[in-house]
Amino acid sequence: MTKLPVVNTGVLSRCCVFSATACHSYAEILYKAAKLAQTLPDEPYCILLCEQRDKFIIAYLAALMRKQTLLLPPSKVAVVLQELQQHYPQSYVLVDDGNLQGMDCSWVDDLHGESSDIPWLEADHHAAMVFTSGSTGTPVANIKSWGELVHGSRLLQQRLNISDETAIVATVPPQHMYGLETSVLAPLLQGGSVYAGKPFFPADVQQALSLQPLAKNLLVTTPLHLKACVNADLDWPPMAQVISATAPLDKQLAAAVETELNTRVIEIFGCSEAGSFASRRTASQRPWQMYEGMRIEEYEEQAQISGGHLPKGIALSDEIDIIDAQVFRFLGRQSDMVKVAGKRISLAELSQRLLAIEGVEDAVFIPPRHAGQIGRLMALVVAPGMETQQIRQLLAKVVDPVFLPRPLIKVQSLPRNAANKLPQQALEALLTELGY
Repeated sequence: MTKLPVVNTGVLSRCCVFSATACHSYAEILYKAAKLAQTLPDEPYCILLCEQRDKFIIAYLAALMRKQTLLLPPSKVAVVLQELQQHYPQSYVLVDDGNLQGMDCSWVDDLHGESSDIPWLEADHHAAMVFTSGSTGTPVANIKSWGELVHGSRLLQQRLNISDETAIVATVPPQHMYGLETSVLAPLLQGGSVYAGKPFFPADVQQALSLQPLAKNLLVTTPLHLKACVNADLDWPPMAQVISATAPLDKQLAAAVETELNTRVIEIFGCSEAGSFASRRTASQRPWQMYEGMRIEEYEEQAQISGGHLPKGIALSDEIDIIDAQVFRFLGRQSDMVKVAGKRISLAELSQRLLAIEGVEDAVFIPPRHAGQIGRLMALVVAPGMETQQIRQLLAKVVDPVFLPRPLIKVQSLPRNAANKLPQQALEALLTELGY
């Protein structure tokens, strides 16, 4: 059976993880992982909650060295973790430090040394279990073999042109499939380096991007983060490109990012079931282009993707306009489509138009809550300094009157998770709190 390396078999002295104070080589990271692996319980599953990118990578490698399967939950909410441990009783929890309950791996910071012993894994080893975000209901587990992850990483590298000179800064969590592919697997398997921390505010992102002035900086983020960066009025260091995912990216926002940050913005399309499989330059390109060797076609009245890193075809729960086997347009999720007065539109598109209004920081459209509320869409909006009537008037200029929300409710914040998605349970709890 084919075996695949756990890390890039190139020059082990190359920088793998960088921070404001240090740059750690592959050999150093391997050494820390090997030492941590010696302390891990002899269980088949590791629930990996590390938030700092360097700790996550070290812990990820350590668990793989023990031939364990990584469980990557969509959130760290207590009830989610309890349910996960009930489903997988032969598991343990690994955390950055003592702030969360679980094995503390912060002590690896004090280790110094190098290793040239590159571990190998069978291609069919269950290397990770990734869960859907819960934005459309209960999170669902998706098993990823090591061979699938490695092959998918190669396709991503080809499309994004990741090289030894690439320095990756990511705002998305490594537990999310998007973050795992772009900020963990890409530097480990395809070269380049990744920022050790977890930047959130635009100034934090700017500082992290300034740490490798000679590198081809790559920012991995979300539309909400990009909007905040554009509005932050900062001087941005040179960037090779920006990658966006987790939510639809507005064409005007993409163009603004390219202008303000003097870069190009690539949006990638994917899902937890398949990982990423298509991309586009949103500011100038509307259709999506499949990755090399992958296909999209209609199967039993559904769009299905196949080829590439996928062991079998995967049906998409999306409304897709297939142009040919390599090109498609995304119309919206099937569960996201609404019909009012004979007109159809996706809730995501409505939310996007609301978010495009200047002064709106966050927003979401919500379908009718009860059977008797035919056509009554509602929306929650975060817009400090704006009146509800003002928002409604501006929205009326870009939305058909039949889709205007009734009611439109201002809130202080939306319960987004670390990947900037809105878990259905958290959204339902907020609506109940608001009396809906």
